[in-house]
Order: sequence, then C-alpha cells, then structure tokens
Amino acid sequence: MNDVILFGYSKTAQEIASLLTKNKRSFTILTTNETRTDLAIADGYDAHYINYNSDEELIKYGISKGVKTLFCVSEDYNRNLFVTLSARALDPDLFILSLAADEAQEKKMILAGANKNINPYTVGANRIFRLIKKPVVYRVLDEILFHKSDIKITEVIVPETSHLINIPLFNAKIEADYELMVLGIQGVSKRAKFRFHTYKIRRRIKAGDILVVIGEEKNIEKFIKDLYK
Repeated sequence: MNDVILFGYSKTAQEIASLLTKNKRSFTILTTNETRTDLAIADGYDAHYINYNSDEELIKYGISKGVKTLFCVSEDYNRNLFVTLSARALDPDLFILSLAADEAQEKKMILAGANKNINPYTVGANRIFRLIKKPVVYRVLDEILFHKSDIKITEVIVPETSHLINIPLFNAKIEADYELMVLGIQGVSKRAKFRFHTYKIRRRIKAGDILVVIGEEKNIEKFIKDLYK
C-alpha cells in the first residue's frame, strides 16, 4: 500500500504526480470522476474511482492505515474540504495539503484540518517546475512537501569580498556546490524588485545583493561561510 494519496486529478494534481514520479515516490490517485480516473490510468498511474462521502472508501485505500500524506487537489474545492475533514477525523497525524482558490477557502481548509494549502493562483506549479533542473532540487522540494524540519529559507547578503561578485546568477553553481535552491535575487537599491531565479537570468551578482536560498541548514551555513571568506 502506498503512503501517499492524491485526491483528484486536476492540472495541479498532474504536476504533483509528475514531480512525485520523477522523484521515485509511489502514490495512489483517487477521483470522483470516472473520466478523470481513466485519464490518470492512461497516464500510467495507479488510480481509482471512489465515493468521497464514504469513510470506508478512504480507509480502504489507506487513510488511518499507513498513508502518511494526502494531497486534496480536486478541481472541486468543496470536495477537497469534505475529504480533508473526513481524513482528519480518521487520522489526527496525517499530513494534509489541500487546494484552495482564495483566502476564505484557505481558512476553511485549515479549520477542516489541512496542514498546508496550495493556491494555484499565487503558487504556480509551472514556475516551480521551471526551476527544477537538478536532482538536488527534487530532493529539497520533496522535503518541503513532506514537512521535514531541516529545510530553511534564508536571505543572504553578498559581501564585497565574495567570490561570486560579477558572476552571472545562472552560472554561480550554488545548487551544484552547496545543494541549495536559489529562489531569487534582489539588488541593494530600494527600488530594486525581487527577481525569481530562472536559468534565463543573466544578471551579474553585485555586492549588497540579497540571495534567497532554500535547503538544509548545514548547507546554508557552509555557503555563508564560504561567501564571507
């Protein structure tokens, strides 16, 4: 029995399924739409049509019996809410991540028992996927999704003595050398805008720039130490 379930087969679910597959995670997809179930099966996934009103159906596929993570990512937010509520009642320790379209829905999901929310209008999965180019990033993202505690997001100011000065951001090798994911960069000027890191950015790093990195604390500490040598 898999320890991860995706409820629904929306666009967001498809992107999460792709990420999990590339990261060699086994999972089960449950849907309330036979057409979407057939689509998921055609895409090569373990997918099943269920009656979401039935606790017995959720238990059958492992809720309260081994499933550790539930993604409620159906296009129907009311069904996400209902499954979140039912799953939380069945398993107080289950990690639930639910799809919500606005702030009001996010509050409802939290009250229903979700640990975290995905808002597709503010957190685009496509943007995340454009950043994923190396195996280490898959691992870091995996640890974020599965709520491990040793992952941190940190702002790092580039000193004047840094070896990265005048090196294009895309060529800085921060991910390769330190196993960190660079989320973006902001210049020292008050008018400077935060720029999400993509491999198209050729901006050269300057003294005073702020780099936002994500990764294990020990790797962040090593990066900062080397940066200030």
